[in-house]
Order: sequence, then structure tokens, then C-alpha cells
Amino acid sequence: MASTVASPQPPLAKILLRRLLIAVFLVLVLLIPAIIMLAATGLITGRVEPAATFAAIPALAGLAAVAVGGWDLGLRTAIVLACLGPLTIVAGASPVSGAALMALMCLMVGLMSRWGLHRAGLMVPVMVSWTLITPPVWGSATVVDRTDLTYLVWMAAIFFVGGIFPVLLCPFFLRRLHLPAAKPHPRREAIVYTIMIVVLTTASTYYVLDHPKMFGGAFLVATILVLAPIGEASVVGPTVIRVIATAAGSVLVLAIVTEARSLTAVYFLGLIFGVAAVVAKFSPRAWIYYVLMVPTTACLNAFALPQVAQLGEQRVVDNLVGGVLVLAASGLAIGYAHWEARRGNSTTQEQVIAGESVEPKVVSVA
Repeated sequence: MASTVASPQPPLAKILLRRLLIAVFLVLVLLIPAIIMLAATGLITGRVEPAATFAAIPALAGLAAVAVGGWDLGLRTAIVLACLGPLTIVAGASPVSGAALMALMCLMVGLMSRWGLHRAGLMVPVMVSWTLITPPVWGSATVVDRTDLTYLVWMAAIFFVGGIFPVLLCPFFLRRLHLPAAKPHPRREAIVYTIMIVVLTTASTYYVLDHPKMFGGAFLVATILVLAPIGEASVVGPTVIRVIATAAGSVLVLAIVTEARSLTAVYFLGLIFGVAAVVAKFSPRAWIYYVLMVPTTACLNAFALPQVAQLGEQRVVDNLVGGVLVLAASGLAIGYAHWEARRGNSTTQEQVIAGESVEPKVVSVA
């Protein structure tokens, strides 16, 4: 019998350098659209609008879409983001309309889980929850006019440029990076997952819109969507680890914004945390990624939120509440799964792929 010899692993320094270069490139993908829109607002309106930095938010969603579903999914995501940018601003004027729009977005995320594309899809409601709950200020006004036509058109442009930039750039530079194919989920798992995120995010969105002092309520929606499990719901351990990791990241945010003296410094700290988070994403210690992504998203909103100094405290509370809600929902999902198993109605992944579901999509960024 021929013996198999494991290929030698590259040196750790080389691995870390490669991850660092990828992380720096991805952060530039987030930063450049914001710079473009800052320059555009300055040239056209005569005033550099801090709201243009929101271009980094759809860029994150576009980047996730390209990584999971290729450039075609990224293109569709950019178009959807351009439409949802102004739509969420208007819908957020009422708790009912805002919660209804969030429910529709999460229903679509649940549908995408059938093809394993939900990890990209959930980035859309995560990112637009900011414009839904706390849209950035525009001009010299201290209160956002959610029906201002000029403002809405500019936000549509900001979201489109941010979303389309990684679609145009990443497939070219990441063509040699082989990403895993999307993993489809059976119908029962998708239904449980959809019910979980729709109920929790809809109720949370309504509550924070009905309580304007919770300007950081987008963190609560993001916590629920990021932590909500699908598939192996009986394994609560990973969810608990993610909850603890995001709680640690929230404490880090509290420490940063409490001592912040310059919004520019806070913003660039967000970029540094983003680089470190991407490096951690490629490592076997996923909990580090969750710790670092919390200050990344908080700090990148520094210019657009006048209440940034209070984000730390709200982030801690939102994370704890969101984590408890997800753990409670996971417990209900476990009970449902066991009940289905006792009834003999459980469906294996192989059965789904063979008959109930379509063939999984092979993902490529070539």
C-alpha cells in the first residue's frame, strides 16, 4: 500500500503575511468608496458630507456577496442596496413600516438559506439597519429629514457605489482564492431559521424605532442576525462562544469611545480593527473575529453618528439582549428538532440535495 506523505506547511510568518496582505486589500475596498463619495459630495454640493462614509457599509455587504456567490450575486446585491438605502430611510419614520420592511428582508434571507447563500444575504439587513434606525445626518441639519429628495438620491448613490466597488474589483484580485461552495440547508432547517430571524428582528426593529433614544439599535439587529444558528441547532456551544466574543468586543468599543478625542482617530482605529478581523477570519480561532468585528463596525460609523461617544454603552446592552434572545430561540429550535426526530420526520442533508432541493451552487470568484 502506497503511503501518503502530507505536504509541508508553509512557515507561519508567510501565512500571516499573506493573510495581512489580503486583509489590507479588503479594508481598502471598504475605504476607497467612502473616499470617492466624500470627494463627490464636496465637488457637487460644495460641502463634504460625513454621510458619504456610509459607503463602507454597503461595501461590506457587496464583499460578502462576491465571496459567497460570485460577481453576479454581488451585482444584484449592489442594485438591491441602492434601492434599499433610501427606502429604509423613509420606512424608518414609522415603527410599523420599519419593522415590516425588516421582516421582508429577513424572509428573503431565510429563502436564501435553502441554497446556502444566507451568510451573504444577511449582510443586507445588517447594513441597512443603520439607515433604517439611525440614518446619517446631512448638511447643516441636526435632525434628519427622512423625506428630503436630495438626501435620498445621494444615499441611493452612496449605497450603490459602496456595493458595486467590491463587485468590480474583487473578482480580478481574488481570482486565485478558492472559496468553499455554498452549503444548502433542508427545508425544515430553513423554516426554523427563517421564523427565528423574522420574529426576533421584526420585534427588535419595532421596539428600537418606537424608542428613539436607542439610536444604536442597529447593533441589536446585527447581533441577532449574526448569531442566529442554522443547521446544527442542537450544538449550542458555538453560539454561546460567539455571544461571549461579541460581548468582549462590546466592552472594547466602550473603552475606545469613552476615551475618544478625535473622530478621525476612531475611524482609522476601525480600519485597523477591520484588518485584524479579516486576518482572524482565516484563522482556526473564529471567536477572535467576532471580538474584532464589533469595534470595526462601531468605529467606521464615527463620522456619521453624532452620538458616537454613547455607542459603547448601547453596544454592550444590545449585544447582551440579542445574545439572550438568540440563545432562547436556539433552545426552542432544539426542542422542535427533537420533537421532529421523535416523529420520524427528520430529513438528512443527503436526502435534500438528492430530491427536495436543487443542486448546490458552486461558488467561484474567478
